[in-house]
Amino acid sequence: MGGAVSSVAMCPVSSRTLVAAVVEPKKVVVMNTQCGDRHHISITAQFLSELDTEQFSAERSLSWKKDFKTCTITISLPNDASRVVWHAKGDYFATFAPINSPNAIHIHQLSKCRSQAPFAKTKGTVAGVLFHPREPLLFVATHRHVRVYDLAKGQLKKKIISGSRWLSCMQIDTHGENVFLGGLDRTLSWIDLQMSSKPWRSVRHHSAAVRSVAYHLRYPLLASVSDDSSAVVYYAKVSVDSFKENELIPVRRLRAHTTQPDNLSILDAAFHPTQPWLVTAGADGLIALFTY
Repeated sequence: MGGAVSSVAMCPVSSRTLVAAVVEPKKVVVMNTQCGDRHHISITAQFLSELDTEQFSAERSLSWKKDFKTCTITISLPNDASRVVWHAKGDYFATFAPINSPNAIHIHQLSKCRSQAPFAKTKGTVAGVLFHPREPLLFVATHRHVRVYDLAKGQLKKKIISGSRWLSCMQIDTHGENVFLGGLDRTLSWIDLQMSSKPWRSVRHHSAAVRSVAYHLRYPLLASVSDDSSAVVYYAKVSVDSFKENELIPVRRLRAHTTQPDNLSILDAAFHPTQPWLVTAGADGLIALFTY
């Protein structure tokens, strides 16, 4: 890859075998994984080969280049990014850096090979960015708040109070109606946007900073991972009855990692898309798979 990789995200469209990776220094690489269904691999290769990276980018400090031999797309950024996230439809993806700058967030459109910095300024250091799965909304987390922007209208739609003194991670459910936040102050918060812009429930089941939160696409499962070397799995049921509350019940604490001399431990987590399995990644160099 030519540098350290800080983030990897698979394209959510099942017919495209695409992966996007943030690579140091100041790059995002989009490539065909060449894994899986042969027909999907072929479709993806054809799609990449037809992309025109010579088009003018709306943000002049960015550039798109294509390796015509491998059809790998490389986007040069004005600064190092820390993470890449996809929109559910698999055309747009966003990169962000934990800085307070107009260049902190960039949105990229793969089909048109163009990028833009959507904000003239950010309201603090960016801690996380996510697309709404169904609407043209962008969730931007800073230290204490999450701001929801309407990308179609170019305006702020909602401001969410996190319940944490210093946010570290954010996750959204499949309908975009519930936001889960983790904080360096050990707090895990659940905000039900249909009820309020404040946390419905905040808990502290970790003894150190929460580094990542994961929500299952199919099952009512939520997980938080922490520098205390543990992952806590919750039964997290979203109520469809307005007269009943949501349910958040800690089910199990999982351990496989160790805390390092710099006090870091589990840094990321993700659920399997169809199975009740949890994958965790740690500062100890281990990737752990927990199965039910």
